[in-house]
Amino acid sequence: MEAIQKSPHLEQLFKDAADDLARYFTRRHGNGGGDSSEDLVQETFMEMARGLEKGSEPESLRAYLFGIARRVSQAAWKRRYREREVIAGDLSTDTAASPVPDDRIEAAREMIAALPPLQREILDLRFSQQLSYAEIAEILEIPLGTVRSRIHHAIHAVRERLAAEEGLGSGQSNQQSKSDS
Repeated sequence: MEAIQKSPHLEQLFKDAADDLARYFTRRHGNGGGDSSEDLVQETFMEMARGLEKGSEPESLRAYLFGIARRVSQAAWKRRYREREVIAGDLSTDTAASPVPDDRIEAAREMIAALPPLQREILDLRFSQQLSYAEIAEILEIPLGTVRSRIHHAIHAVRERLAAEEGLGSGQSNQQSKSDS
């Protein structure tokens, strides 16, 4: 394992992916209680090093790493459940990206949070982690077509809900203005 741990590829991957993994874990587990995102990042890299030491030869190290991160995250949730230390973490993304509050962005976040867990996870891997469809398929161990289908259905569901909400909002405004006249 010492040879792999000193590998320049592993060091570069750590430099390139550690922050992305920390954000991934923070979104999934929040900031408080239980395992910290830094601990989970370290655990992920240790698991990856063990897997590579055992002879794993992934096509994409980044996809392999996020696949391990997913399993580490699931194990952390199971530990929390067993210990009955379930915390209510804020799963929303960074609000610093939008200095002016935008109701549409907040509505989209709420709708994404309401999606089934697999659709949320696929959207997170695709848009937050910027992984390719092939990498997501490798991480989740599902066919590429399934990844495409789930992303399509998740985006479609969010768009429909946003359109319905905007329709309700404008419908109420129109009804109010008619009753005011």
